[in-house]
Amino acid sequence: MWLVWLVAFWAMQAIAQILFKYGTTAPERHLAGFVGGNVFGASSIWLLMLLYGVMNPNLALALGSAGGFLCAQISLAAVFRSSLTGAQIVGMVAVAGGMALFALGTKR
Repeated sequence: MWLVWLVAFWAMQAIAQILFKYGTTAPERHLAGFVGGNVFGASSIWLLMLLYGVMNPNLALALGSAGGFLCAQISLAAVFRSSLTGAQIVGMVAVAGGMALFALGTKR
């Protein structure tokens, strides 16, 4: 079940960032983007709390925050058609590698 919570957390973080960016596309969208982004972003923390309860909290935070960051980056690039540079892609791979190392190095 923890994997479902983790993936849902990542998705909600990505949706929050998309809504925040959407809110910047026109002045009349500011409030909707702000409120929508906070609804998804703030409520996703409940899933992180569930993860804290079933795994090492340091691992839950590392996987949650880094994975949420990666999902948000990919989602923003896809939805708003912003291109990522080679260095940025290498950085994202490094973050994913760091997540793997953190998970492998965590005491059970």
